[in-house]
Amino acid sequence: MLKKKHFGLAILLLPAVLVGCGSGFPKTYKVAGTVKLGGKPVDGALVTFVPSDGTKSAVGSTNAQGEFKLSTFGPGDGAQPGSYKVTITKTSTPPATATPALQPGVIASGDIGDDYAPPTGNEGGKGGSSAPKNLLPAKYASEATSGLIATVAENDNNTFDFDL
Repeated sequence: MLKKKHFGLAILLLPAVLVGCGSGFPKTYKVAGTVKLGGKPVDGALVTFVPSDGTKSAVGSTNAQGEFKLSTFGPGDGAQPGSYKVTITKTSTPPATATPALQPGVIASGDIGDDYAPPTGNEGGKGGSSAPKNLLPAKYASEATSGLIATVAENDNNTFDFDL
């Protein structure tokens, strides 16, 4: 008799449990657009929508035509509605640096020797840093200086085109 009582209670609670098992994420809306520099599409730029109200940022990368789609919680899901400051960066890929080969027997002995120095990224002797560099005007890398703003509406027709 007790088992039937619990079964009935479970049946009554099931709809409430199922309603609570949605995606668990706030509603997002599709956002797309283009990035151009001097009228030409920018391939490989990172577009970031930084919210002013504390919601989650949305990001997207441009393709060869300069087109992007934003993602917040999953690929291409868009952004939450609201006002955003926009940053756009495109970084160079630093060249791969070779790791110096260890002398035979060093690993076996567990001693790398007193003269070993870890790679610094400047082994080519060319000077400078191998850190990635922003290939777009620096002002667009910061939400404080970009001057780019966007307002995402509660629909799936949000399109933003940025000509830097």
